[in-house]
Amino acid sequence: MDIIGGQHLRQMWDDLADVYGHKTALICESSGGVVNRYSYLELNQEINRTANLFYTLGIRKGDKVALHLDNCPEFIFCWFGLAKIGAIMVPINARLLREESAWILQNSQACLLVTSAQFYPMYQQIQQEDATQLRHICLADVALPADDGVSSFTQLKNQQPATLCYAPPLLTDDTAEILFTSGTTSRPKGVVITHYNLRFAGYYSAWQCALRDDDVYLTVMPAFHIDCQCTAAMAAFSAGATFVLVEKYSARAFWGQVQKYRATITECIPMMIRTLMVQPPSANDRQHRLREVMFYLNLSEQEKMRFVNASAFAC
Repeated sequence: MDIIGGQHLRQMWDDLADVYGHKTALICESSGGVVNRYSYLELNQEINRTANLFYTLGIRKGDKVALHLDNCPEFIFCWFGLAKIGAIMVPINARLLREESAWILQNSQACLLVTSAQFYPMYQQIQQEDATQLRHICLADVALPADDGVSSFTQLKNQQPATLCYAPPLLTDDTAEILFTSGTTSRPKGVVITHYNLRFAGYYSAWQCALRDDDVYLTVMPAFHIDCQCTAAMAAFSAGATFVLVEKYSARAFWGQVQKYRATITECIPMMIRTLMVQPPSANDRQHRLREVMFYLNLSEQEKMRFVNASAFAC
């Protein structure tokens, strides 16, 4: 049985915008506390503008575009904007250094990069010292160096129309991204992920946690990782829920973010559980709407129960 009904990612976003309209789809909070909110309609328009931006820069179906970004709205825009025109996202682990990043660019044959000022100096060095197929870099930050082949992502995006200008035929078996492993045994290896893979993961994860369209799914997991993409983002969007993407984890801030955004679902790794449990207790710790917390990797039963008892909900 084909649970996604032959729907690729372009059709998914057009349908979500039609069905959910002005309902909040995405909330992004930066490390500096800047919050951006987008309805399903607005997010689809931003995705379309981004798709049009890539098209004006010469990106076509089957081309690879690398993203080296921390959690931010631009990652979401690029991910689905590329998918809408049949191009392929190559997310790069934001913690990787020059050698691994250069290898991924070379191996994937990415012709364009979207990154931030934080990582730009590394890519200047890569362009000078390594053979890649990069022909252009877009910076997601406001500040822009006076270098050839470098553009402001936001400035270019905002010049684009909100309706899609280039819509090549798509199949659910078309490649949506190439996600590279951590390279623990050798160099990072590219894993090909299709439109179908992402759609199925979204539906399956939404079913697994009984996600509803009134849920708020908050995560601090990195968007470049398959967990954030398939277990959180695709699940939330597939259910018509609200997805809250926090730039970086802070033990001091996390529980307040859960409460502020009225999150009903979140996900943790053991390090998060352990650091949360050593925070000073607060009188309002139990004042939250969480009904489910998913955790990954090894967590002892004792640690789990301490967290459950302190928070008054079931993992």
